[in-house]
Amino acid sequence: MSKTTCLMLLAVSVALVTMTIAGCPTMPTHGGPPGHGPNAGGNTGDNTGGSTGGDTGGDTGGDTGGDTGGDTGGTTAGLTIAKTDIAVRHDAGLDCGDDVIAFGTGTLSGVSYIIPSAGDTTAREIPNSDEYDSGAFACSGDTIWLVGSVTGSIAFQMAVFDVDSASVTKTFDPNEIHLPAIYDPGEPGNPQADGDYCVMICHQNVVSDGKIIKVIDVSSGTPTLLAFDQNPVDYAAQVEQVAVCAATKTVVAVADDSFWVYDIDNPTAAPTEIAVANGIGDLQIKMYGNYIIAIDGQSYPQAFLVDLSDNSIHTMTDAEATMELGIGNGVFAFFADTDASDSSGGHQRAAVGAISSYSFTKAALDDYIDGSTTNNGLVGFGASLCVVPDGSYVFLGDWYLQYASSGATFTVPADPAGSDSYGCPAWDVDCSENCVGFKTATDRSSDTDTTLGYIVLP
Repeated sequence: MSKTTCLMLLAVSVALVTMTIAGCPTMPTHGGPPGHGPNAGGNTGDNTGGSTGGDTGGDTGGDTGGDTGGDTGGTTAGLTIAKTDIAVRHDAGLDCGDDVIAFGTGTLSGVSYIIPSAGDTTAREIPNSDEYDSGAFACSGDTIWLVGSVTGSIAFQMAVFDVDSASVTKTFDPNEIHLPAIYDPGEPGNPQADGDYCVMICHQNVVSDGKIIKVIDVSSGTPTLLAFDQNPVDYAAQVEQVAVCAATKTVVAVADDSFWVYDIDNPTAAPTEIAVANGIGDLQIKMYGNYIIAIDGQSYPQAFLVDLSDNSIHTMTDAEATMELGIGNGVFAFFADTDASDSSGGHQRAAVGAISSYSFTKAALDDYIDGSTTNNGLVGFGASLCVVPDGSYVFLGDWYLQYASSGATFTVPADPAGSDSYGCPAWDVDCSENCVGFKTATDRSSDTDTTLGYIVLP
């Protein structure tokens, strides 16, 4: 894993362009009995090798949703897309919280943010922004969790920025928090946050208590630090990644091909170990409630789910996966990588599934965004994805912005500025319960005007 290297672009004044897509269909209730969206195609597909049901459900829904959304500007869902002139660095971090989108602005340092509901037309810069790494930060709730840049005076430390007061409310000393490394945005190993909690890996030889897994808690309004008494392994370098779920107050660390599950309310208790026979791969795991989605460590890694209510592992047929994972209420998603049909021009075919049945459906094949060629991408293919926590939408990026509100039936909405004929350019898409953030540009051929796009979710 390489260290974060993100270049500096100053935020500029914004000409905000929006497009409303009216008449949103209701997402089926997730976690119920089989028969809706993901279950219907996924069950048949999985039982027959992942092709019959997957292709049937994907082709039928994909062509309709994709063509309608792409050709008419997306008149099938209630979303308003905002495309701004706020400059962002194309390879810096981007993360969404509760009505806040944080993004990196510099080569190795610099973090700014916007409040989508306020219709911000300029970036809000964090004070002393150059002190903070531009790719390793996290954002959740109304907090931006900052990592000290290697170019500043607090390298490998962490600080807490409160969006409501627009101030840094706590900078932790290196004997309290000292990260062993800083990684590129999206790579495993960086701090992870959800709600009022942020979990990180600490260097056991630098922090005074020798504890490797720690959590910052802002639930009281004042940042406090919690350290888990029992390390999962002897050295921080052995811990590959961490994750946290605020709703269940659960922390998960990955080390030695096992999940180590901690209880925030009981930090002195030993973690529960869940060993994975095929190992755990190098994509960032995602959590929602009692569920984890991850990939295994096989030569051709496959996605699998973990139910923390009984510590059970659920594998799936033909679930080879790559690039990014996502999970929400009753819904999971990943990029399929089973055979050549799952790949096109460096982009992968999205698979969307139902947790209730541990099955999935892949997006349709040969559904061309421009109607006839792969030059402008395929509906249902991308390289970044996110699942809205309530499971209402799956978003794709890294070609044109796409969304699905039922299974793997994706729509390509029109560019709100009308500057790209085929859709709204988007990459590095991320979402929270009330907003979606992504990087965009004038059109897909532009490579010098990377700016911020967003959606305020209904």
